[in-house]
Amino acid sequence: MALIFEIAILALKLNARQYKQQAQLHHSYIRQIVKMLFTEEYCEIYPAANSAQRRRMLAEALHTVLSHTYGARTAPLRELVEQAQLDKFLLHELKFCTNIKCAHLLMLMSAIPSQKQLVAELQSYLHSRHSHKRTAALLALLATSPSSAISTLSSAPFHLSAFDIARIIMLLRRGILPIAYEPLLASDNRNLQMLGLAIVRNFGIEIADKQLQNIIATSKEYAVTREALYTLSSLGRPLGRVKIRNKIASMPQHCRKELCRHLTHEGYSLAALRTLFNQNEMPHTEALIRSYKRNLEAV
Repeated sequence: MALIFEIAILALKLNARQYKQQAQLHHSYIRQIVKMLFTEEYCEIYPAANSAQRRRMLAEALHTVLSHTYGARTAPLRELVEQAQLDKFLLHELKFCTNIKCAHLLMLMSAIPSQKQLVAELQSYLHSRHSHKRTAALLALLATSPSSAISTLSSAPFHLSAFDIARIIMLLRRGILPIAYEPLLASDNRNLQMLGLAIVRNFGIEIADKQLQNIIATSKEYAVTREALYTLSSLGRPLGRVKIRNKIASMPQHCRKELCRHLTHEGYSLAALRTLFNQNEMPHTEALIRSYKRNLEAV
């Protein structure tokens, strides 16, 4: 028993030592990458990664840096990935891992400039039953071949969730995806429309209000209509068009109450809300507005 206890203690110490070494290596790579990307002189000395562990830590460090920066230079990154063969290494690792680890490796691939030859191999992961795995594969594909982003998104064999779209918006903010919102809003594809709405909402594109009104008036998919309504109201635009009022009137009661709370929070006046909600709903609406006024007076 004493021997087993000593072996267990030794194993814990070894694991702690290994974790500490990995953390130190990770931090060292982060410092080197930041210096490489943001010093004025072009750095030709790239972090060494000549083992599986070092390549894994280098990929983790790249993901950490690029997840917190926008507009990083791509030339040195591509040279770094090519020298360490990071994309090929991660693709090889994908063949021998669980779904969770596979999703994580694919997420790392979405942060590094990969070769377009890898697109065909990444495509197969889009059809996984594991949601995190297929979403991570989609992000990796978008990062690997940004020029094909529209076709990749429109052919995705699953509906994008709000979390999926938020992660795509991160790629947009990093300047990886050259996507304009207009063709997305004009598309009949649900994924493209939902992404277009998210872009308008995240970047506050007020000139898109007419397109949003048209989507609300014509869309036959409730999720798209609802997102367009919330996007239009987040921009503070009028909701008085007859077709928009009719769409709101056709919503289930609990959804109308939820929308009412949102519009109150966005600062719509009582007069504006009276044109959208019936007389039976107005006491609830007025109570919400009074509660917000009291909160403001207390500040």
